[in-house]
Amino acid sequence: MFERLRAKPREWLLVRPPATAEGPWQWLHYSAQQACASGVWPPPPALLQLPGALIIPALDCSHFCLPAPPGLKRHEWPQLFEEYAQQPAEALLVSCLSREAGQLELLVMQREQVQHWLAECAALGVQITHGWAEVQLLPNAEPGHAVRWQREQLLCLKAHSRQWLVWPSVLGERLPQAWRDLPGETLAGDWPSRLARLEQLPSVLEGSRPTRVRAQRAPLMNRLQRHLLLGCVVLATCWSAVYLLQSLRQIDVWKTQVRAVAGPASNPQQARTALARVQGEATEWQVRQQKIVALEQGLSAWLQQQPGWSVMSMAFDGKHWRLGLRGNGPRPEPAQWQAIAQLAGAQWTDEVQGVGVQLHLSFDLGEQP
Repeated sequence: MFERLRAKPREWLLVRPPATAEGPWQWLHYSAQQACASGVWPPPPALLQLPGALIIPALDCSHFCLPAPPGLKRHEWPQLFEEYAQQPAEALLVSCLSREAGQLELLVMQREQVQHWLAECAALGVQITHGWAEVQLLPNAEPGHAVRWQREQLLCLKAHSRQWLVWPSVLGERLPQAWRDLPGETLAGDWPSRLARLEQLPSVLEGSRPTRVRAQRAPLMNRLQRHLLLGCVVLATCWSAVYLLQSLRQIDVWKTQVRAVAGPASNPQQARTALARVQGEATEWQVRQQKIVALEQGLSAWLQQQPGWSVMSMAFDGKHWRLGLRGNGPRPEPAQWQAIAQLAGAQWTDEVQGVGVQLHLSFDLGEQP
């Protein structure tokens, strides 16, 4: 922590994978909180000597802020997203961006995809030591404001270090209500014209921290230094005693909270199992709500483009989101419903012709929590 506070701005070579398989890699020369130069691969040879940082595209990672139950280990983070991602936990690369007030801020990526990018960087002659998500590059906005980064077919917004929004243009120009009226700075281009302090951002890549250089042995302490060290030891002992007392009191509070949430338990193993079940249900339901919000946003964008159609009915039974539409325009193509469902992580199941010019749609969100 103290090294981060003392860190001075340094130069980086930022590299970003192509948006398509045929596209080129892009690079950015970063120095002292600003972009010096950028372009498509390759960069000037001198820049290849700089420390490299892999930039994870915004659409290739997911950002979450979840409650962190006591005792949750680092290797257990991927299990929170195993069912949502419908793949084994070991296939996910989960990095913690921050942890405060009982909340974990996590970034979830495909492990195989990240390893493939790192291999390509090595083949290009770039030695990757750090990695950041694209939205991390944006500077923090003032309270009540948002920083907007408009790119081709994509809009990235950051209102807080924990509050992000990635909005593809296929969803339309109408943003969610919470983001629609936020004032703030607007950036444009392939890279943000103003960047955050990268040396203070947590890396999202495992094993990317540079090896520390062992310091030379300090000379023997004099009498004053020994007295100061003794005073520090006494203060540390007092602080440890106070902290231990507070921790013992906090354990009683946690036990009460566990009993209130998960019910009585005869041993710690039963309590952990009950908490894991409650956490799993809460996480699964939150994912389901996010899918419904994404479906509503996709439908809203489609209705703006089809003024002849309107919503007649809407229902949700925990698994299926059913929708009734009425209109006098041309009959929509099934590909439109499939695209809306794919963006939301759901499955469009059927389309029934109603009376007159009515449509009844059904979207499957998976098993009921």
